[in-house]
Amino acid sequence: MSKKRFTWENFPYDFLKAIAYGKETPARLRPGNVYEEKDVEFLIPHISYICGYPDDYFVRKYRKSIEDYFLNGSNHLIQVVRRLERLNYGGIHLGENDEMLFALRQKRMTQTLCDVYLSELRMTGKAVYNDEESVFQLPKTLDLTVAQPDTITLYPYQEKAVEAMHQYFLNEDRSSAILSMPTGSGKTRTSVYYLLHDMISQGYQVIWLCHRSMLIEQAAEQFYKFSPLIREQNQSMEQFKMVCISGKHASVRAMEPDDNLIISSVQSLCNNTVYLPNILAEKVMIVVDEAHHTLAPSYRRIIRTIREKRPDAKLLGLTATPVRLTEKATGQLMKIFDNKIVFSVTMSDLIADKTLATPQYIPVDTNIDIETLIDIDERKYIAKWGELPESLVMKVAKINERNDIIVDEYVRNKEKYGKTIIFALNAIHCDSLNEAFRKKGIRSDYVYTMIGNAENQRTIDRFRHNEAEDGIDVLININILTEGSDIPDIQTVFLTRPTTSDVLLMQMVGRGMRGAGCGGTDTVNIVDFCDKWTSITSWLNPQFLLGMEDPEEKTLKRKRYIYDMIPMDAIRDIVRGISYKGEFAEVRQGTLPVGWYDVIDEYGNDARVLVFENQLGGYQAFKEDSQNYFEDENTTGRQLISRYFRNFGMLPGEKELEDLLCYIRQEKTFPELKRFEVRDQMEPFALSERIKQGDMTYTDTMNSIREAYEQNREIAESLYGNFEYYKKRVMNCLMFPNGIVPIGTRVEEVDKEVFHLSPEPMKESIEDLLTEVIEENSEHLQKDFVRPEIQWTDRAMASYWGVFYHDYNLIYINSLLNSESVDKEVVKFVIYHECLHQEFTGHPKEFRDKERLYKDFQIQEHFLDYILRDFDGKFDY
Repeated sequence: MSKKRFTWENFPYDFLKAIAYGKETPARLRPGNVYEEKDVEFLIPHISYICGYPDDYFVRKYRKSIEDYFLNGSNHLIQVVRRLERLNYGGIHLGENDEMLFALRQKRMTQTLCDVYLSELRMTGKAVYNDEESVFQLPKTLDLTVAQPDTITLYPYQEKAVEAMHQYFLNEDRSSAILSMPTGSGKTRTSVYYLLHDMISQGYQVIWLCHRSMLIEQAAEQFYKFSPLIREQNQSMEQFKMVCISGKHASVRAMEPDDNLIISSVQSLCNNTVYLPNILAEKVMIVVDEAHHTLAPSYRRIIRTIREKRPDAKLLGLTATPVRLTEKATGQLMKIFDNKIVFSVTMSDLIADKTLATPQYIPVDTNIDIETLIDIDERKYIAKWGELPESLVMKVAKINERNDIIVDEYVRNKEKYGKTIIFALNAIHCDSLNEAFRKKGIRSDYVYTMIGNAENQRTIDRFRHNEAEDGIDVLININILTEGSDIPDIQTVFLTRPTTSDVLLMQMVGRGMRGAGCGGTDTVNIVDFCDKWTSITSWLNPQFLLGMEDPEEKTLKRKRYIYDMIPMDAIRDIVRGISYKGEFAEVRQGTLPVGWYDVIDEYGNDARVLVFENQLGGYQAFKEDSQNYFEDENTTGRQLISRYFRNFGMLPGEKELEDLLCYIRQEKTFPELKRFEVRDQMEPFALSERIKQGDMTYTDTMNSIREAYEQNREIAESLYGNFEYYKKRVMNCLMFPNGIVPIGTRVEEVDKEVFHLSPEPMKESIEDLLTEVIEENSEHLQKDFVRPEIQWTDRAMASYWGVFYHDYNLIYINSLLNSESVDKEVVKFVIYHECLHQEFTGHPKEFRDKERLYKDFQIQEHFLDYILRDFDGKFDY
């Protein structure tokens, strides 16, 4: 954030007055006149002189004035409390003004409290646009001795995932694996729980790699909120240190060897792998969020650097699907993770138990012919890369007829579609679609990466709380909401962009699939806008996701595994054409799953096969012929599709049918179809509602739960495993909305340490330190290096540690460093840095390479950037 854009003009007069005339302000800086509110413009220059741009020191110094005159009775207080509440910080919650302010005043001035105050101040004073700063810009040290791990619950499949990872990585001491869980199933929550509870508590340092800053924020919030889990396993661990590294967070210089958790963008670490060897703990676990990115050279470079220093470092990949579009790419990905999926749960499983919503697939033929707009270069690009070139994307985005079809489809079905998320092509498409929706009176808005995190987050919050007066019902985005976003009650997903990426497609579809059992919806509409292409037939169809089974480890070793997981018969043209034909689009009938078969695959693993309404006839014909397959070892899934499912709109997957064949061959019978309507009768939330309406006693409640379980035992055991878990789910629904147990943790941080410099100067002279630098680093300085003149500055400076004047061969070192509290190696490092400027006028790569030749340069940089920033403020702004 640029300091030049900051202004005190947006602040209340009482607050400015408290700063200008308060006892915390030195007498020499106070205004000579007493300015009234009507003359506030004359007061502002004095405030700017006192502090041109608020920082940590300003917050510590003027905390009382901030709370009394800036937060008190304002919306700023609500914003501050909301951010702290989101982190489970110190038991602070939204409430009455006096209660919130009292709670804040009781808190120690920790880094997080300081960050939140500071961010609200800076947002208020930023004249151009507001941008909320991350509370994870600086390292965090949490006080585990006062944290409270009251309630952190997992769903059964999440518990099984944690158990599987514990067995694999700790009990068996294995090295690498993938955790595969569909979008919306809580894989971040599951993995964070495991890493805190089982790994960090046992001394592992976790290095979590992301490719976007939004994912860093989301992971950091989870680790922060769940940090008390560490004490459940290790009562002797008193502190938890975490740091986030990216262009919007701390720099790599913030990392330390005793960091328990480092969450970093891959770009920041890839460009600075030289910092890694010196900050690694003895035991390290690397986690790759969205593991399909691991194939990229940047990720592999980081992993290689860590394992060169720590060969036993473990590697965990998180993904919604480990499948890539080619067999070669999938093989390469799985090889990195030792060809092991430590745990997987399928969409079919989670749809069946209402963790995920039941999808209704609605294809919409736009009857638009895009083919005529493709030029020769674009055809070559598509043929080579299998993706749309940006030039063609721009053309598609500008097609008003296509936008009208998208908007009209929503307007005609507004009641059905309700809260809708739209995945658009690009920024122009976002803007044009939004304008078209608003012209029709639809409350809509859009988000994409160029807008800024704070504004995007506020728009997302308006969508999340669409029942509010300023809420929105339609949220348009490019792909900012494909990964990690949590908006549970989305009713509809519009797919308006073509893609050949199975991962991207699953992420888009998964945004709307949070089920009723997790605070979402019973069903979700997946509306796919299909254009017309005459020569390109390789675009992926979202159909395959709805019945997709995740691969087992052994399955991945099979030569044709890629075809098992992506039924090629379900692939059709997602985008077809560009000449506008007809006034309206053609909407095909939506397809809903009606139930599932519990089956056993060829390796003896339990599996589920989702059955869609239009497939019932095919499965019935298959069932009637099932005896013909009892001893048949040759029939394939593809042959069954051709035999029983010709002319069906949504085809079952080959692997699903082969799993069904395995069951028939082993059990000598066809499984019974478990219907969703039967499931819904004994579903925990529905049963809890009946119990509430009946005003039952505890005994009657227990009897009702037992009766529902026994009457539907086969389905109940299929979905919930045993009676105890089913009873637990019903009781949770009775006690909490939607059966979601609130997180009861309360997080506290250690006091924010303020670095006090000794007034006594360094024992060594500045000339002697320069001599040492030259003698110890002569091979790194230019051959014709000329000893410069060197001096301390007259006063402590906030803007630089040292400066080199090339014309005078003169170095000034900030006199703030002239203290017994500062190690002489820190000052020598600054001197060495300035000496290098005799050869380099700026900071090119060659300069940085030479700078990093200084012994223990990371230690000196860390002190300058992350220790001295908390000095006691004795300098001039």
